[in-house]
Amino acid sequence: MCKKIIISLIYIVFSIQSFSQCVPDTIYQDSLPNIWPSSGFPDATVGLNYSQIWTMKIPSTLIEAALGDTAFVTVDTLGQTFYIGDWPVDSVVTIDVLNTPPGMSVDCNTSNCVFPGGTVACAEINGTPTIPDWYDLQIISNLYSHGVITVIVGGVPLTLPVNVNYFDIVGHYDTVSRYMITVNQASSLENINNNLEIRKIGLKNNNLQIEIQSNFSERFHMSITDVIGKKVFVKEIKLESGKNNFIFNRKLQEGLYIINLQNQNTRVSDKFYLDSK
Repeated sequence: MCKKIIISLIYIVFSIQSFSQCVPDTIYQDSLPNIWPSSGFPDATVGLNYSQIWTMKIPSTLIEAALGDTAFVTVDTLGQTFYIGDWPVDSVVTIDVLNTPPGMSVDCNTSNCVFPGGTVACAEINGTPTIPDWYDLQIISNLYSHGVITVIVGGVPLTLPVNVNYFDIVGHYDTVSRYMITVNQASSLENINNNLEIRKIGLKNNNLQIEIQSNFSERFHMSITDVIGKKVFVKEIKLESGKNNFIFNRKLQEGLYIINLQNQNTRVSDKFYLDSK
């Protein structure tokens, strides 16, 4: 039940236990729980400083966390039904953010990344990345709330104070894999512009079509990854100098993807949006 309650809430938390000087944007104080900006994370480059700030609105109550869906905040226990949507969100705490790129860290505007319910908060990821790769961030969070319930025991009403949190109910923290940071080699842009160019990616007759312009002849390991870090297509290819057209019997769903070409000498990547129509 608790997982359903915070399924929308958990997307608004991006932080790690630390403290920074980012300042929350109070323009979002009267907004529904969310995170801004709503778009994904921009790429980073090895050796170059990277910094991004997110502003978050933490829900005030469990019904806010459930985005108004009363089915998620009505529980049955001891043969009785209880509505807990008006219970306050005491805090949302991010326990950790795994897979943060080496050389980078995430800071919060609150101590230990404890965000009180109903507040506007912010977090900043910053640093100088050192290793090129795709980093599928694993955001591990917990939600805390409290309230009272009245149960009938032997015909006698008994009022009980209750403290709830996600971990105690389900036995593990909530983990979200939604955000990815691509760290490129310092020479990646030069390689793309001067040596390799992924010119076209599309679908035709249920086939995946890719056009790559190359200034050399080499073999590459090609992989395509979706926005949550899952590899959806892997293939060894041979590039010849000039225009290379590939047709693969593979249909992908419409959405945002990352294509990676890699061998011992070169590694390049690019993002593309695939229209399945």
